[in-house]
Amino acid sequence: MGQSHDEHTGTRIADYRKLRQLTQTALAQRAFLARSTIAKVERGLAPATPSVVAAIARVLQVDVAVLNGQPYLSELRQDHLDRLISPLSEALDLYDLGPDPHIVPRPIALVERDVRTLCSGAAATEYKDIGSRLPGLLGELTTAINLLSSGPEFRRAATSLSWCYWVAYEFAYRVGYHDLASIALERMGWMAEQAQDPLLLAIRLNKRSSMLLRKGNNRLSLQVIDRGHNLIEQVEDAESVAAVAVSGSLHLASAIAAAQAKDADAVTGYMGLAREMATKIGRDVPEVYWSSFGITNVLHFDVATNVELGELGEAVKLSKELHFPDSHPRMRVGRYYIEMARAYAQMGKSEAAERSLVRARRVAPQQARYHPLVRETIGALVRRQRRAPESLSSLAAWVGM
Repeated sequence: MGQSHDEHTGTRIADYRKLRQLTQTALAQRAFLARSTIAKVERGLAPATPSVVAAIARVLQVDVAVLNGQPYLSELRQDHLDRLISPLSEALDLYDLGPDPHIVPRPIALVERDVRTLCSGAAATEYKDIGSRLPGLLGELTTAINLLSSGPEFRRAATSLSWCYWVAYEFAYRVGYHDLASIALERMGWMAEQAQDPLLLAIRLNKRSSMLLRKGNNRLSLQVIDRGHNLIEQVEDAESVAAVAVSGSLHLASAIAAAQAKDADAVTGYMGLAREMATKIGRDVPEVYWSSFGITNVLHFDVATNVELGELGEAVKLSKELHFPDSHPRMRVGRYYIEMARAYAQMGKSEAAERSLVRARRVAPQQARYHPLVRETIGALVRRQRRAPESLSSLAAWVGM
């Protein structure tokens, strides 16, 4: 069954708060939040934003995923994604078992082509194809790695396997299996070292910082990103498009971490550095190390950081200047509309919020279906109205509420 309208992050927060014998005021003080914020979130009248949930989870000593109610098993079953979790988990355990005698690896060029298609699917949030193709590729590349001696072919295979682990992370993380995502991320780092690719290692640290931000650990997230910049300095051509794009992506990750910490000056500094990187490249490069970096992404993060800082009017103003090219990754575009729905909901603009949610669904349906902020925003909009319009009720049913 899906969630009822009474089941949302706020109700789970209230339940755990009472179990810990804390009043709303006590929880607010310990989480460094306003009591009114706690009250609205618990009643479902305001979206439970990632930074709020992370702060509360630390005080209540529970995982963020517990408060968000992930994973969403009934929706995974409807999308036939639940059956993909077990084979993916098993494939991630193959890393140290040696070659599979039943697998004859294809030439690496053919495997690289399939891996690139898989990465493109991840950027487009096409999870069904990922789940059906990824376990086989993991098995094939793991066998190839064990059969190859050190050299260029080995490093190419290691690079492809590292990207497969990145895809595994993206899939598991987006559908709420964060423990599985952590394992995939560790495997990615291990294989990136075998590939001797500092930029791959930096990408992995960028994703690690995102997982730390989910838990509200801004300080450690920034430390991890600093390590990523140190790795980029090891690249032979630090001025290459790939190196600049990965560096720019790290600056954007720092900006989000600073925004979550409500450090507006730091946000300005990091965004300035990212803008320098984008200007240096002069165009969007969505498929370079799948970092989706460029001028458009910097403009997007201008909006996202203002939403996180609570500067909602400025975020809406900046959004008017943002236009996504057709080639922009749907994952990024979908995320933008989710952020704008959150902003409009907080501003009390229900119709604009609903329009943004519909656009998020249209652009990246599986991302929207499994994103906790989408459910929280829909729930807040429903509970604010005496009778929800049919379009909003339809959205609520679609995400399992």
